[in-house]
Amino acid sequence: MQLTRIHQFLAPARHGVFAGAMVGAIVGACASSASAQTPLPLKICVVDDRSGAAADTGIESLNGINMVIEPLNAKGGINGRKIEVIAYDGKTDPQLTATFASRCAEDDKALMIIGGSPSAPAAAMIPVAAQNSIPYYMLAASANNLTDNAVWHFRFGPKAAQDGIAVADAFAEMGIKKVAVINNSTPFGADGARSTIQSLEAKGIKVLTQQTYDMAATDVSPQVINLRQTEPDVVLVFPYPADGARVARTMRQLGIKSPIVMPRVGIMGAFLKLAGESADGILVPTSVDMTRPEVAKLYADYNAKFKPIQPSPSPAMGYDAATLAVRMLSDAEVQKAINSGNLVAARKAIRDATERVGKFEGMQGQKGVGYQFGPGAQHHGVPDRQFFVFTEVANKGEKLVVPDMSKLKPKN
Repeated sequence: MQLTRIHQFLAPARHGVFAGAMVGAIVGACASSASAQTPLPLKICVVDDRSGAAADTGIESLNGINMVIEPLNAKGGINGRKIEVIAYDGKTDPQLTATFASRCAEDDKALMIIGGSPSAPAAAMIPVAAQNSIPYYMLAASANNLTDNAVWHFRFGPKAAQDGIAVADAFAEMGIKKVAVINNSTPFGADGARSTIQSLEAKGIKVLTQQTYDMAATDVSPQVINLRQTEPDVVLVFPYPADGARVARTMRQLGIKSPIVMPRVGIMGAFLKLAGESADGILVPTSVDMTRPEVAKLYADYNAKFKPIQPSPSPAMGYDAATLAVRMLSDAEVQKAINSGNLVAARKAIRDATERVGKFEGMQGQKGVGYQFGPGAQHHGVPDRQFFVFTEVANKGEKLVVPDMSKLKPKN
């Protein structure tokens, strides 16, 4: 309706105040209608830890995300519109992480959230995502139950139980019969140890002892001595980087000769730097298969652009989450909702599109084995098997090599 017509419609009105109010109301309605048709900005929030105990994971995953978004924006973005990445440092603090997630949803009006590497901060964002009906792509958080009954969040990292399955399968193949376990008392350490013990026992592999220590403990020799006394075929370690280095050094000092397997943390830069020569020979089940040419290229490009690292999963996880996010933002139904200016509809369209993905092959996992996203239980995308490979730390922690897995075979 044009303003001249509004004026003609109101001309007979007796009271100028009434007429003015009507003009204001109709003009406001027209303006509101026009505003509702303004496309939503393409905003993605990244909430992860770039300081604190898990800083490596947050820094590397954000870099992986930017390796997808920056080249896309340089080419004009999606349909000529660039993606804005808004990043917050949760500092490995669940309360702060939840606060930033709320800011993303309410103040930034982001279309979606990516992040969540340690389990506790990652879990803190789940209710925020649910309350605000905003899609949340969770990264490395490993606690098994994080995607139980998930509605708005999807996970790109393996569960702790899946690390356990990979370890148990390899140990059974090598004929290992006796294992000792040491873990810190964090959710990551406790959940990883518990899940792996269950998988080992299901394969008939005996767990001789489980030793638990406080992450802040400066002396772990009592626990390591208890390990040594059991004479295990292999020692499994579930730490964070700093305490993991203390455990590795103590094990070497106390003369433990058994092979050491350290899921996830064994290839983190902070651990390798702190452990040094003590890290050599440690075997790590990892979701990064460097025999895949496209994966090797990703890490070569990463090291050329950022501070060089050993191929930890975090860059690949961030890269995969951002790749799928771009694909979802480009989806026809999502674009329709974005162009309508309806934030609620756009967020729901992204969630629904993610549930329609099915198989998605990214930079994690063995060749031909990708994520599988769908409704219900398939908000956790990583399959149980053929996702992991093993790598070995060498050269004073400065190199990762393809291991000789026969070294795991018991000597007697």
